Amino acid sequence: MPRPAPAAILVALLLPLPVHAEEEAAPALDLAMPAKVLANRDAPVEKPAADDPKTICSLIEDAAAAHRLPVGFFTRLIWKESRFRPDALSPKGAQGIAQFMPGTAALRELADPFDPIEAIPASAHYLRDLTDQFGNLGLAAAAYNSGERRVETWLAGSGGLPFETRSYVLSITGWTADEWNSEAAAGFTRTTEGRKEDCLELAARLAKPGAGSQLVAEYKKADWAPWGVQVAGNFSLNRAMAAYSRQQARYASVLGGQTPMVVRGVNRSMGNAPVFQIRVPAQTRQEASDICRRLKAAGGACLVLKTGR
Repeated sequence: MPRPAPAAILVALLLPLPVHAEEEAAPALDLAMPAKVLANRDAPVEKPAADDPKTICSLIEDAAAAHRLPVGFFTRLIWKESRFRPDALSPKGAQGIAQFMPGTAALRELADPFDPIEAIPASAHYLRDLTDQFGNLGLAAAAYNSGERRVETWLAGSGGLPFETRSYVLSITGWTADEWNSEAAAGFTRTTEGRKEDCLELAARLAKPGAGSQLVAEYKKADWAPWGVQVAGNFSLNRAMAAYSRQQARYASVLGGQTPMVVRGVNRSMGNAPVFQIRVPAQTRQEASDICRRLKAAGGACLVLKTGR
């Protein structure tokens, strides 16, 4: 598969986009740049620009390797933070490509958050420390977004996570913060670490309109069953079904042909916010356990849950 032209990704970088715009589509990449635009990039340069996509991806991949982070996870996080923009500045004051708050930058001894050559390795180092502190990548992402104290309070049962943080974790990892705070988290970690992804190719996909949140045009909902194997969930039904479709394609030997059961619940830590849980239906606990065991053996993650009426 040919790697996308770095010039194409620059189109996305030049379009206005608010940082942490959770529901807005990322700008599209124009992979067919006019020849006269590409011609301007033919002149030799002594040193790549710090905001060049190839340079950014090289920094991301090197930092991910140095701090034992999956490239795909780290690429998605940096893209989510700033759309690869070194000069990004959020309304709350987060700075640069990795969106460090000034206080956090000082604690991490980051002199210039707007310099990606400094900020990207600092971000990877911070995420490694958060992963070691909280036990997995999903909770590390939650802490990166909302702060360590907020996540500690939530884990202790003394507070909740903001909706923005929940959406952030889901969009980067494919699983909810609650799922990362469950016995299934080890399976999510294995799946995430096992993915072999290329930064430039992933950035090109992320820059397409609606990436990560494509609507599921049609789906059939299975009849109610007393037990279920949960493999996806989201505050948006479309996103929940899209996540299930990805899992079904990845683990077709277990989930292929399975019509999912959609269970609508309420996350108490979010007030009355509805949560759509996508489960493989089962008539008995043993049947559900067998499906989940097979899915885990294939490298997936799941939870066996009793279905309420």
